[in-house]
Amino acid sequence: MTLHVRTGETASGAEHTATRSAISRDAAWLFAGYALTSGSGFVFWVAAAILIPQSALGVQASLLAIITAAAAFASIGPGSALIVLLPAGGPAAATVLSRALLVTAAAAVVAGTAAGALASAFLLTDEAPATVIALVALATVAWALFNVQTQALAGAGNARSTAWVNGAASVGKLVLLLGVAALAPQLPLLLVIATLVPATGAMILSATVLAPRAIARLRGAAAGARTWGPELARSFSRFTLQNTVATGLVLALGLSLSFLVTVLSSAEQGAVFALTYQVAVALDLVGVGVATSLARNASIDYDVSERVTRGLSGRVSLIVLGLGAVATGATPLLLSFLGEGYDAAQGAVIVAALAAASVLRPGYDLWSALMRARQRVAPVILGNVVWCAIVLAGCLTLVPPLGALGAALAILAGAVALAVFGLLASARTATRPPDAPVTPDDLPAAVQDARAAGWPHARPKERTAP
Repeated sequence: MTLHVRTGETASGAEHTATRSAISRDAAWLFAGYALTSGSGFVFWVAAAILIPQSALGVQASLLAIITAAAAFASIGPGSALIVLLPAGGPAAATVLSRALLVTAAAAVVAGTAAGALASAFLLTDEAPATVIALVALATVAWALFNVQTQALAGAGNARSTAWVNGAASVGKLVLLLGVAALAPQLPLLLVIATLVPATGAMILSATVLAPRAIARLRGAAAGARTWGPELARSFSRFTLQNTVATGLVLALGLSLSFLVTVLSSAEQGAVFALTYQVAVALDLVGVGVATSLARNASIDYDVSERVTRGLSGRVSLIVLGLGAVATGATPLLLSFLGEGYDAAQGAVIVAALAAASVLRPGYDLWSALMRARQRVAPVILGNVVWCAIVLAGCLTLVPPLGALGAALAILAGAVALAVFGLLASARTATRPPDAPVTPDDLPAAVQDARAAGWPHARPKERTAP
């Protein structure tokens, strides 16, 4: 008699290679989209610094910061659930996506209303509060849905389309900024309009064409017949809540730092930070692409994914180090063209601090991706709370005297804490007793069905029973 057994301990070299290829392929497409986004985004901010006076740029950048922060907080939970639950496919895939969109929109209304209240109180004080709150809430919903659409494409195995969606939105906002600045230079909130209009268009394209096609292919390829029911609903709710708490707070704080710098220091320093922070965003996306791909593949083949990622964080950090060195060296030359308000020496120090923080992050990011795939988010929440506490305390202490540089140093201090936390947590995971492996029972039922069917590349190994 033969038994079909799939365990991490017996994973073959073929499975190891296939998983590594899947992670690398998805990460490459995600990074391609992120690279195009960050590259054109950096040019966008440079153009904005040339076209918009520094104080006005600081206010508009701060407004955009709290919109994107609120949108990220609203979308990260449902988006993370899509990345883990969509790969199982089945008839439930379309329902999972529609539920994620509904939850994202509802959460974005709440978060956007709060962001609008902050904008009315600290930024757009001369405008009617109700108007500001309504417009910010609407913008937050649009950006949150854009975020979750790209995560849906990644979860549905169509990471290639994320490059086109993100790239189109990024190039579109640069073209729109230049066009509107030439035709209507006095248009208020030019930065916000140029950012949100292309993103909304890309979101509509993804929602009406790309995502439905990806879901249809996913349903056709799935061997199981998983339908939406109480068990899958609980898995979706658990993933959404856990990842909102685990990651949403970090994203919200990180993306709102330009707002904090403007409020605690000045609009001019807010503009400096908004411009230099784009370097950190670009560098962090190297690790984010790998971590997103890892979370998706580890939700199906955790043991094999964990093996192929050993030492990966070091390689990612080396790539980030090289890119960060280039960015630091180029910053003084770049800022010298933007006027006296942008101090070249200060900018170089800020970029160097942000680049150092990005070099330290990959180890923690990849470890947290593995933990989320195992649904063990309590350690991730603890690490992220430590980061938030350090960065917030650092900003409150350092931004008033140092401006944008104070925020960069606070981020660096938080990254040091995360690096130490990740090393300790990874060591603890590595020494887990062999009698406590990840079992199929640790995974949602939808993922169990996919693993049983051998998705996406593995076949059961045969073992003769004694």
